[in-house]
Order: sequence, then C-alpha cells, then structure tokens
Amino acid sequence: MKDGIIFIFSFLLGIGGGSFGAVIYFLSNIYKIKNLVSSFKKLNPFLFFFMLSFFLSSVLSPFRAFSLANFLVLFFMFIIYIFLTKEEFDESKRERFWDYFIFGTSLIAFSGITVFFYKDFYAETSFIGKNGLGTLLATGIPIIQGKIINNPKDNLWYYLCLFITITGLILTMSQGAIIGFIVGEILFFILGDRKVKRNILILTLLGLFILSFFLVKSLIVGDGLFSFFKTRIDPFSSSKTQRILIWKTAWKIFLDYPITGVGFASFSKIYPIYRLPGAIEESMSFAHNLPLNLLAETGILGFLGFLALFIRVIFSGFKSYFKEKNPFILSLLSSFLIYMTHQLFDGTMWSFHLGIIFFVFIAFLDYEK
Repeated sequence: MKDGIIFIFSFLLGIGGGSFGAVIYFLSNIYKIKNLVSSFKKLNPFLFFFMLSFFLSSVLSPFRAFSLANFLVLFFMFIIYIFLTKEEFDESKRERFWDYFIFGTSLIAFSGITVFFYKDFYAETSFIGKNGLGTLLATGIPIIQGKIINNPKDNLWYYLCLFITITGLILTMSQGAIIGFIVGEILFFILGDRKVKRNILILTLLGLFILSFFLVKSLIVGDGLFSFFKTRIDPFSSSKTQRILIWKTAWKIFLDYPITGVGFASFSKIYPIYRLPGAIEESMSFAHNLPLNLLAETGILGFLGFLALFIRVIFSGFKSYFKEKNPFILSLLSSFLIYMTHQLFDGTMWSFHLGIIFFVFIAFLDYEK
C-alpha cells in the first residue's frame, strides 16, 4: 500500500495532476510530520537559502497576504521533497517510480494528440494547455530514452511510449518546450556513450519524419497546423514582440524592488501598474522568463538563492553520473535541463501541478542517502 501511493503520485505527476498526486502523497505521510524537525536540521544550505530568500520576499512584499499564501504552497512542495528524501528507493522502486511517470506522460500525450485531431490546430488537453503539455512531454522523453538504453531486450513498450510522446510534443508547437528539449538532448548526446548517441540519432530522424508528415497533411487537407507553425518560426510574430514587452516590464519592476522584489508570486498584482504601452494583455501572471520573473518577484536575494540551488543540483547530478556511468542518471539530468530551459520562455513551473516536478528532480538528483 505504501509503495502504491508513491506510484500513484508518480503517475499523476506524469499526466499533469501533480497537485492532486502531491496531496494524496502528503496525506499518506502525514504521520511523519513530527519527524520533520530533524530533517530541517540536516537540510542542505542551498535549499535553506532558497526557501529563506523566497520567504523574505513574501514577508516584505507590498502584497504580503497574497504572497505569503503562495509561499505556503511552495512550502507544501518543499515538504513533499522532504518526504521523498525519506523514501527507501532501491533500484527496483526507483525504476517503477519512473515507469509510472512515463505511463502518465504517454497517456496525456495521447490525449493531446486526440484533441489535435478534433481541432486541427495544436495539441492540448481540457485541463492543461499546449505549453504545460509541452513541458511534461519534453521532460518525459529523455527518461523514456534512458529506459530504452538500460533495457535493450525489453523495450517495445518504451518505444511505443517514445513515439506517442514525441508526436505529442511536436503537435503542441510549444517553442519553449521544443527549444528546451533540443538543449537537453544536446547534453545527452555530448556526454552519452555510443548507445546513447545512436538512440538520439534515431529519435531525431523520427521527430523530423513526424513533423514533415503532419505539415504535409496540413497542406493537403487545409487544417490550421501549418499556419500556426509559420507563426512559431516567425521572429516578429505578435507573441514574441509581446513577450519582449513583458520582459522589459519585469526588468523595470526589478529596478524598483532590487533586494527582495515585489513579493513571491506577486507579478500579477504589480504588472497592471507597470504595463508598457503596446502591451495587449492587461494582466499577466508571470514574466515568461524565469530569471526576470525571479528578479521582479524575489529580487537579487531570491535570484541568487534559486541560482545557487540550480547549480548545486546540476553539479550533484554530474557527480553521480561520472561516478556510476549510468545512462539513466544522465537522462534525468537531461530532463531537468529541459524542464528548466523551457522556463526561459514560459512560466509553467509556477503552476502547482507542474512546479512539484522541480522538487522531485531535486530529490532524485541532489539527495545522497
């Protein structure tokens, strides 16, 4: 029963229901709350600085009540991280955890593809948009690749999941997710062995074939995919020019609140005041760029706290990979890099159901039992 709960959590994480899965996992571990004090004493200083800087930004925010309420959500995800570090993950349990995640991402990919065939525009679902879906699928693909490489004699299921997931990612037309995916795959290719490189070459050819197929289909049947694809590659499209205005707004906010920012998760509160002429949207929940969003909301303290934690996780991941030479660790590193690179163009990690993925990666890449 205990292991079943964490596998349910992983599955829900994969289908974009991380918030629901986190609540279930928390309730199943609530009896451990009394032991958290000892865990705080052993907390790595990078994570402590990260949480403290975000807390200070909330306390000193002109929107204190709103910011503190959002910090409580962040703190809840932090508690989930603590619980995960207390799990006894042997190799079998770890493998199954990510198997359930892959199952979830494959199902949500199939759902997005189904919606695409109804709308003929791009892949999304009723509860998660194309960019959030892109984050999930792009993050999941290297994990599937790691499974294929580590299980060469039993990988038909993983190849099917890979095909569905890469198709779903392409059909989201999420630029940030696809750019992040390319960056992660480059890391995977550079550091991987011959098997990894061969797997990535096959994936590249498969991806190009799928993209070409759907673009040609769009031209023949006249659906909206090809037209939407042209906006994706147009450097002067409305979405890109509007995003630049949002970035300039975030920088201006940072200059006025340089130390602790305007308050964690308070960008939406301050944006209407700072909105630049020419910006179409009257409200905006985040800056569509993680560094600028951090600077605007949490100031230089929060930015440095997050940067230090990110570098720590990357360093720990590389250390584990070079020590064990396990391609699956490299696949997790690649997935984490994809997840974070997407945040340079979007803010999908600021949603509860996708933000929890950040803490899951920390638990698996940075925690030494």
